[in-house]
Amino acid sequence: MENHRSPLLSLGALLALTFAMFGDVLLAGGTRVLGSEATDLSLQFLSWRAFGFRELARGNLALWNPHIYGGAPYFGSIQSALLYPPNWIFLSLPLPIAVNWSIALHVFLMGAFMFFWMKQRGLRAAPSFFAGALIMFSGAFFPHIFAGHLPHLNTMTWSPLIFCAIDSIFNARRFRWCLVGMFAVAMQALAGFPQYLFYTGIIAGVYSALQLIKRWNWQIAASLLCIYPGGALLAAVQLFPAVQATHETVRGVPLPFEFAAMFAFPPESFLTLIGPNFFGEISNYWGRCYFWEMSIFIGVIGIALAVYAAVYSEGKTKWVPLSALFLSLLFALGVHTPLFGFLYASVPGFDKFRSVSKFVFPASLFLVLLAATGLDRLFKQKKIEPKFVIVVFIFAALLGVGGLWAIKTSFWPALMKAAQASGETYLPPRFYTSAEFIAQSQHQAAISVFIAAGTCVLLGGLFIFLKRDQRALYGMIALAVVEMFAFARSSLATFDGATVVKAEEKSFLDEHPGDYRILNLFSPNSALSLGALDVWGYDASVVRRYAEFIAWTQDADPNKATQYVKFTHFDPLYAMLRLGYVFALREGKFQAAAAPASPLPHLQLVSNYRVLPDRDAIFNALRSATFDPTREVILESEPEPKPFSGENAIAARIVASSTDALTIEADIAQPSILLITDTFTPSWRAIALPGSVQSNYQLLPANYVLRAIPLTAGHHRLRVEYASQAFEVGKWISMFASITLLAALACCWKHKLS
Repeated sequence: MENHRSPLLSLGALLALTFAMFGDVLLAGGTRVLGSEATDLSLQFLSWRAFGFRELARGNLALWNPHIYGGAPYFGSIQSALLYPPNWIFLSLPLPIAVNWSIALHVFLMGAFMFFWMKQRGLRAAPSFFAGALIMFSGAFFPHIFAGHLPHLNTMTWSPLIFCAIDSIFNARRFRWCLVGMFAVAMQALAGFPQYLFYTGIIAGVYSALQLIKRWNWQIAASLLCIYPGGALLAAVQLFPAVQATHETVRGVPLPFEFAAMFAFPPESFLTLIGPNFFGEISNYWGRCYFWEMSIFIGVIGIALAVYAAVYSEGKTKWVPLSALFLSLLFALGVHTPLFGFLYASVPGFDKFRSVSKFVFPASLFLVLLAATGLDRLFKQKKIEPKFVIVVFIFAALLGVGGLWAIKTSFWPALMKAAQASGETYLPPRFYTSAEFIAQSQHQAAISVFIAAGTCVLLGGLFIFLKRDQRALYGMIALAVVEMFAFARSSLATFDGATVVKAEEKSFLDEHPGDYRILNLFSPNSALSLGALDVWGYDASVVRRYAEFIAWTQDADPNKATQYVKFTHFDPLYAMLRLGYVFALREGKFQAAAAPASPLPHLQLVSNYRVLPDRDAIFNALRSATFDPTREVILESEPEPKPFSGENAIAARIVASSTDALTIEADIAQPSILLITDTFTPSWRAIALPGSVQSNYQLLPANYVLRAIPLTAGHHRLRVEYASQAFEVGKWISMFASITLLAALACCWKHKLS
């Protein structure tokens, strides 16, 4: 029965489901973490969180990451998410425990925000709870835990609250809901994954515009238009440095079309609506792309009730969600429709991201909304149309036939080979020729379809029972929760977070101290956990100049450089990046090989230079037989002061360092160029310190990717620092916007009480 305690009971039930799912891990402590060892939690985010919050605990907000890519923007890469409030548990809890509690918290918040959205749409508590449970364990959200996508999960969580604020503005016409929307947008911006922020914004704009067509009101329109700008101002401290970092990294230019077109939602993946494991379970997925972005499963019961709402609900209730659902799915299909080419060429932002399949997440939100709407209609009328019951049983029969076909057909090997031939599969090729694996996959697909058929039969039975007892509706909710819980539980995995950094790596680095870089070919981000320095890494924050250089050294087109490169050989030029050793795994055993050329020191005084006008000319000069990085530097403009040719003893040293700065002292007899073998970006600058002979310093790009500072003769004390003017400006804007938001909330609260 609906009463004033129903919301609390519903939220309590969502919390209970969360603990039922994760309680064993949450209470166990230790070093086990939620996720798969072969995915991004292990490869990136454990080390990412360890570094960022280790520095923050020391009082240092790291703007620059010296540990990967020869140095790269860190705070501005957004995925650092240092200012995202729920992430502050990483300051006080051990890393594995903080990861697990963060995941559980966001799963619960996803369900809670969906619940509140449904309540604002006028649905009863039971259908609202139903919606929350479906989205918590949905195929577009929950499997990202397996993938270790901490920023993805955190960012997605706030989407239902944004839509809740939009609907509340229409229904209540209170400005406070605009403030709630601003807050939710700001939290998405701080959470660490801009692609979901961007895609949610697109669909939120469409959703608002469609509602305004029939419910036009200037006050409402103004409130809606304030949500995203207001949220951006609140999060300016994160967004402004992100814009700065974007201009410096590979995301500062349009992604190549082929790269941006990757991971579009394959049309055959619509089968996951009824059979989530049709293409294999998450650990042995043989379909196209990745399981966690190619699933739109909200349960067979959820889909049935969504179809019921689409057919029988009033037009004014369903046409806007249906339109938003259709557009989300159309965008998700990407290159499988002609629309993607137009969006890539014409709409700002579409050329900055790959994997438009992420639009299946907003599509899932609206599928769940329709499902809850259908269930709410049943609660209101306490009966079901007989025709729909017949259709449910017919569909169950068709699914049964489909399951029999799947288990009997001889075409299954051809289907799997067709998937592999697309070039978009990531299961090792040997599985596609294994008769045992093919048979297992065929059996699993058939079982998935049979389970869907059986669920339809049970749902049909509950529909029939509904004629005699309304409690059948609670049976539907229970069955749907069991269905979704079982699906989610089957995709859950854990691993030992302590294995991310191999003991052999740490021992080797302890035994070989020095200021050099490694190239870790099996765990590219472990340098952040070890405090080591790596030539490469695993993130989109790689500086564009640097990515172009590395791509060129590996015989790839530098114009198409991304964060992905396949290292096929050593290049002698890596000596100027201070490459000392290469780490690899051979048959599971750690191996370290010395680089073929001795690494340059961190600081090098050079007297000879050339000025060349463009990248390709610099690359050609670097490859020439006459170039010696220990004696010559290639610049892009004339240095001031100009160095004198001749020998100059190395008399430069680093006296202090942090993530964002180096303090250098140098004593030189004649003008020279100080070469710093760290990655250059325009945001780095050199500042004279008291006692320095030189009052101003130029910081120039050297050898296209490094830093150079022209020095006059004498004693020098200077600070080389990563200066983010964008951070300083964004900080003050966010502070002012936050104070304004709090004042506005106080006014709304006072007005409510008066």
